[in-house]
Amino acid sequence: MSHRLRLGLLAGTAALAGTVALGASAQAAGFVPNTLVVSRVVFNADTNPARAGETFPDIFNDPNVAGIQGSIFLDTFLPLPFLPALESLPLTGLSAQNTVITTSFSSKSEGSLHLSENGQFLTYMGYVSPAGTENVSNSDTTGAGTQASPPSLPLTDRAVALVKFDGSFSVTPESNAFSGDNPRGAISIDGTQFLMAGNADSTELKTTPVTGPGTTIGVRVGAPGSNVSSQLGTYVAMDRPDESAKQHIKDNNWRGIGIFNGNLFVSKGSGGNGDDGVFQVMNGTADGVPTSGTDNTIVQLLGTQATNPITGATSPLTPFGFFFADANTLYVADEGNSTITTTQAGGTVISQTTDSTGTTTFTDLVTDPLAGLQKWSLVGGVWTLDYVIQAGLELGQPQHVPGYPAPTFTTGLRNLTGKVNEDGTVTIYAITAQTSSISGGEPDPTKLVAVTDVVAATTLPTIALPFGVDSFLTLQQSRSGEVFRGVAFAPVQ
Repeated sequence: MSHRLRLGLLAGTAALAGTVALGASAQAAGFVPNTLVVSRVVFNADTNPARAGETFPDIFNDPNVAGIQGSIFLDTFLPLPFLPALESLPLTGLSAQNTVITTSFSSKSEGSLHLSENGQFLTYMGYVSPAGTENVSNSDTTGAGTQASPPSLPLTDRAVALVKFDGSFSVTPESNAFSGDNPRGAISIDGTQFLMAGNADSTELKTTPVTGPGTTIGVRVGAPGSNVSSQLGTYVAMDRPDESAKQHIKDNNWRGIGIFNGNLFVSKGSGGNGDDGVFQVMNGTADGVPTSGTDNTIVQLLGTQATNPITGATSPLTPFGFFFADANTLYVADEGNSTITTTQAGGTVISQTTDSTGTTTFTDLVTDPLAGLQKWSLVGGVWTLDYVIQAGLELGQPQHVPGYPAPTFTTGLRNLTGKVNEDGTVTIYAITAQTSSISGGEPDPTKLVAVTDVVAATTLPTIALPFGVDSFLTLQQSRSGEVFRGVAFAPVQ
């Protein structure tokens, strides 16, 4: 195996070998350097006893259950296949501020984990709500002017956990961020601020006169210890003939967030309108990470309309996490347009329903050429898709996880992180997107996977390559009743 194309997963093995012995005392000493930290959300059966015969995971097929809060753990792994966790930090529990943080177990868009720019902190965004509580992701927050009319009770603030390299953490409630919908993630420069991305409900804006997008949406900035955040800016898409001020809420349905080269970026990959793609949040109209002001411009770098106004077709892109290998090379996780509903079964049927008229509809898996890991290059000022890495993901193949009652299918990727290696390769670590017959795969177990790619390449190689290069390896598989959601490198002092 050449030095240039060696497996990126093993590139750091020598450095890691000197730190493995720290695993036993890692809880007291902090995180182990050069390891991966994975956010794992656990369904708490003891706080959610069976209701009318509904048990996990079938309870998520109940249309009245919009989500159930799960407990959060941060697991530390060596970046090698199927080694046990070195440590596990329970993030759910009372922090130093006597504030609890949980995540909606079935909200697949939540749970990202981000390393600060200075490498000393992890950030995670969730809710101030006990494990086992239902329908929290639809709740309104407590901040003045954030409630719908009537409000969605009980009121529940969002929250950001700031986790230090020594394993200590704080939880800051957010009273006016993403009211009525999902917080997706937060990232920090140096632990003194939070830059946040998420979604928000538009219920309070449907009355006449329409006043425009709500104040809890958009890319936001807050600070540890302060429960009030501010909006850095909003994006306006003119994609539909019936576009109006109230619909611009979903133009700002942000999923991923990241900082590269001193600039702030977000992604959008869902919602019935707006534009799906990757965007830069400008500092005013210039480069730089904005930390104040509401008039910062959000510029689309790549993407398409979420819904084509002429054909009605949905976007072929469904971006989630992303990683810049350099200023001209961008890797994007795409969860895939995984299923189609039809009245005639074809391909792989994962579920079917029959309505009161006797009409049967089938949910079929579909092949999506853009699902997986997309590689984009900046050519002549335009971001151009080079290729999509799918090998090793086994897209659309049934997987049987012990204890889970239905086969689950990988459809693509969601959150990710990456590392540029000294030999001109990059290694990407990502969490899979899954679907199944159980509530669209919302409670399905997920995987931590990794792949190495040559940064300078613009086409997928046609020859056999060393193990792990341009073909994904599975590093970890979550168990039934657990899901992996985010991945980041461990913080260090």
